[in-house]
Amino acid sequence: MIESPARAAQQPYADEGSGRAGAGLPAWARPNGVVLIIGLWCLLHAIIGAVLESAINVDDAVESYLVQSLELSYVPRNPPFFDWLLYGLQQVVGSGRLSFAILRYALLFACAALVYRVARRVIADPRLQAAAVYSLSALWVVGYHSHRILTHSNVMIVAIAGAMLTLIAIVRQPSAKLYAGLGAWIAVGLLGKFGFAAFLGVLVVACLLEPGYRRALIDRRILLTAAVAAVPLAIYGLALHLLKQNVVAATAETIGATHFGWDAVVQSYVVALVGYALPFVALVGLVFLPWNRGEGALVVPDAERDGARRVLRSIIVIGLLVTLVAVVAMGTTNLRDRYFHVFLLLLPVYVFAELERVGGWRARLPAYLGILLALVVGVLAVRVAIPLWPDPRLCGRCVAAEPLHRLAPTVLQALGPAPTLVTDDRTSAGRLRAAIPEARVVIVNEPQYRPPSRPSTGCARITGIVNGLPFRLLPPPGLNTIELSVKWSSPLMNPHRWSDWQFTPLPPDDPLCR
Repeated sequence: MIESPARAAQQPYADEGSGRAGAGLPAWARPNGVVLIIGLWCLLHAIIGAVLESAINVDDAVESYLVQSLELSYVPRNPPFFDWLLYGLQQVVGSGRLSFAILRYALLFACAALVYRVARRVIADPRLQAAAVYSLSALWVVGYHSHRILTHSNVMIVAIAGAMLTLIAIVRQPSAKLYAGLGAWIAVGLLGKFGFAAFLGVLVVACLLEPGYRRALIDRRILLTAAVAAVPLAIYGLALHLLKQNVVAATAETIGATHFGWDAVVQSYVVALVGYALPFVALVGLVFLPWNRGEGALVVPDAERDGARRVLRSIIVIGLLVTLVAVVAMGTTNLRDRYFHVFLLLLPVYVFAELERVGGWRARLPAYLGILLALVVGVLAVRVAIPLWPDPRLCGRCVAAEPLHRLAPTVLQALGPAPTLVTDDRTSAGRLRAAIPEARVVIVNEPQYRPPSRPSTGCARITGIVNGLPFRLLPPPGLNTIELSVKWSSPLMNPHRWSDWQFTPLPPDDPLCR
């Protein structure tokens, strides 16, 4: 039997799972090659975070402070799944930088691997499947900000990709096991970050608009999904009630001031949207759209792939419209680019699925991947440069390059092997704990969480940890206050930067030390 050219264009390689899968493909487009490249990207960034950088970043610091104990809920602003993972990991590898590097890049690797599996269900050509997952690095929140900030969001994007992949699998071949798995992903997503609820709501609407997915939702086995998700969420809800943690009030505080004019709100919306989608959208547009004649377009329809593609399109369009209406109605300008994770994480998969239908991509794909590689190398170079040359023009406060670990000898010599350290804020406390793993850290005024007491060999108050903020004297500065000036380890920068810290021993019975 002779295969038609159109059918051959649609399926140029063997289906996944066959013995011929990947035959004739470049190494970077084969499944093993894609996984290897994703893993290498994660490994290189993890090495920078664990070895070259000398301190943890601000978002990591908050979680570092919170996970001094295992709690059902820590603060109402964020659910606790990320903290549970971090707490468990730190029992094995300690509370230093390594724990944050391992967790961050394990989550990013899992997200990328799941997005790749989604791409294989939505896109026919393996080269475009690979390009879609590599393009996550061109979403600036993933490709750059994820190395500096983002904690709970990394759990959420894993759950988004996992839930979408499981739903596609349900439509393809439904089973009770898959419905239960979807419930598990929903639980992980909602226990990871509350923003997952927005993704879930839009996903349901998008599925109702697509016949095959609508049938999956009205299947009686969806009750199994609800039951699996309900158990851990009910336990968490009970913990919120018993701890008197008000999620609604915390969310309102996060949203911030409201009743701004519609022009300021729309401007903040556009800035956040552009901040998330660039440079990916611009890069795809500049490389693939000009003078595109549509050669090699996908002409044979595939109902399964087309259904998934339309669901992704609905998620993106409905999500953007709902977000715009919501922020205009609330009048808030506090919209961050990373909030668009919930609707735009799978944007590269959708864009390359459409590009496959449009055609004209084969000759241009190498140029696109070359630019993408240059972008990735550039981000790696910047991360390497920060600890070597922490110039404020490059990295501002450059918190990842501050040599906090050089406080450890002074603290341990003065206070013994199990000190209690008092600071002014969560960021300072968490960064100190990562730099001095032996310490218990507490905050002068912390109404929401305080780490449990433990036997202590000494206590001291330390200020000046948040580098770049105004130099603050202790009130009042006692005669026993030690002022420390420490030169940064920046071999390529001359003159060097300095940090000014203050160390004041406190009596063991001081209320701050309890």
